[in-house]
Amino acid sequence: MGASHSQSIGLGGLGGAPASFATVVGNTGNNTETDPPPSGRTGGGGSTPAPGWRSYDYVIIGGGSAGCVLAARLSENPNNSVLLLEAGQSHRGDLPFRIPFGFSKASRRLADWHSHTTPQAGLRGRAAYVPRGKILGGSSATSALVYERCPPEDFNQWVSMGATGWSYGDLEPYFKKSEHYIPSPQHPNVDLDVHGTDGPWPTSYSAEVAPIDRYVVNACKALGLPFNQDVSVAQSPLGVTRFIGNIDSKGERSSTATAYIPSDVLARPNLTIAIGITVERIMFDQSAGAKPRARRVLLRNAGDAPLYGVTAAREVVLCAGAIGTPQLLLLSGVGPTEELNKHNIPVVCPLPAVGRNLSDHVSTGPIPFRAQSDLTYDFLRSKFSGLWAELRWRVFGTGPFSSMMWSSGAFVRSTDPRLPYSRAGEPPPPVNDLTSGPGAPDVELVWAPLAVFDEEFGKPPSDVSGVTLAAIALRPQSKGSVTLQSRNVWDAPLINPNLLAAESDINVLIRATRLVMRVARTEPLSSVLRPKPRAAKKDSPWWLCDVDPDKVTDKELEDRLRASATSAWQPTGTARIGASPETSVVDAQLRVHGVDGLRVVDASVFPTPLSGHQCATVVAVAEKAADMLKQSAV
Repeated sequence: MGASHSQSIGLGGLGGAPASFATVVGNTGNNTETDPPPSGRTGGGGSTPAPGWRSYDYVIIGGGSAGCVLAARLSENPNNSVLLLEAGQSHRGDLPFRIPFGFSKASRRLADWHSHTTPQAGLRGRAAYVPRGKILGGSSATSALVYERCPPEDFNQWVSMGATGWSYGDLEPYFKKSEHYIPSPQHPNVDLDVHGTDGPWPTSYSAEVAPIDRYVVNACKALGLPFNQDVSVAQSPLGVTRFIGNIDSKGERSSTATAYIPSDVLARPNLTIAIGITVERIMFDQSAGAKPRARRVLLRNAGDAPLYGVTAAREVVLCAGAIGTPQLLLLSGVGPTEELNKHNIPVVCPLPAVGRNLSDHVSTGPIPFRAQSDLTYDFLRSKFSGLWAELRWRVFGTGPFSSMMWSSGAFVRSTDPRLPYSRAGEPPPPVNDLTSGPGAPDVELVWAPLAVFDEEFGKPPSDVSGVTLAAIALRPQSKGSVTLQSRNVWDAPLINPNLLAAESDINVLIRATRLVMRVARTEPLSSVLRPKPRAAKKDSPWWLCDVDPDKVTDKELEDRLRASATSAWQPTGTARIGASPETSVVDAQLRVHGVDGLRVVDASVFPTPLSGHQCATVVAVAEKAADMLKQSAV
């Protein structure tokens, strides 16, 4: 798995783990032997350090969107020894993780933590699915592929909240450093000066887009939305746009694993990448008068397996994401005292904000509309058509499989008085303006070129054709938390984002849903849709397709949304940047308050949610963090 000389071996030198303990991807230099089991082993369930643990300069916990970037950048210096630990599988060989249109299959396969929220009062007691990539590359290997930098106001707001050095101007060089934009002849007006062209992470427009897409784009324009050529520039993303995605020159998905850890990086003798490893906790050296220092990492490959460990000579870098990072901090004794005491976890450093401030985008769920069959990709549900499309993609890198599920989208403000957010003659429901600035959106519209039903309705019939729209609230007022179910890392954490707890949040989605209905009834889209007004029933997946937007009430829309809304899979904020240890978890250098030798690099450090897709920002944050770590080592 990896370079041609890669081996399936034990954690050679990682505390004497046996050969069956884990798979190490790539060349591990001197770590290709299997050490005697006693070295570095703590025994079944024990936690007492043993002599002889293998030491690395940097131990990176989490091989996801950020972890892969850090492993590649820190190992550029041959004098740095780097260990990357990933709980999931390798990114290589599994077809859905290569196909751009395979987003829906990739996000719910084995390479996922299968996380759900706690029952949400705002969803009438339902638990929402929260996908998290459990694979090298993390969520960049399973996401919808959209590359978007988000509005500059978002980052400038971070600075106003104490995140010094994290303005858009500070991050823009790192966006460029990471990106390898591939020009498209179909989009000649893209300004190459604002994109990176020499970075490792490919971005491009998909080679093909379903015909229905242009009908939706033109309907948005007819409603008054401007066409925005490129939402990854230092200006407002408002308007309707074709998305740039993380797609390489062969028409394949590009994750941070494929981009940052190709064979030549895997071959570095100073880089070890271990998959199938779960970190149980971080251990700290503690001495009188000094801050606790992160020094050792305890790990297993199964809940009932022996415990092993490694040491970090310089720093431990936590990249487990907005859910996994607070869980591991808490298990390691860093967090709110009351939460640690509840689970009998010794307090290493009291930090009240660990696991707090959880924010997540909220989606309406799928809103399908019947559509003219020759304009959509519903034919891919046919076994023969699907195999033919796969063959075309394999040979030429083109066809429907080379398309993004969401090839286009629109960003709007729910307070825009020019947009039709209400029934005729009535005011729209009240909302709070929580945007980061006048050029920033708080709603995104997306659409997929086939019929998709909410889970309660099952899969669409094989003879159905449609286009599925959805609206996403990007700046929710509701905040929640990540807490522990127990002191055992193998018990999933309790994820409670409080979805739709605030009245403003549900009202934003009501406005956005009515806007979606207006788009569907605007030319040229309305001419190719097939509503059945007489068949409009609230218990049908087609209800919002069939019902007149001027007849449905806000209360009826609220009832539907509380039954269908869900997480939009962008959790942030659970270890946020800030100046005060009372209200934040890390400082502007991403160092955890109150301890030494430990940083956090992932979406959990975002002070506020982004007004768009966050993956490109996670990568830019990791690029900047790599420079910080290098400078600290000088």
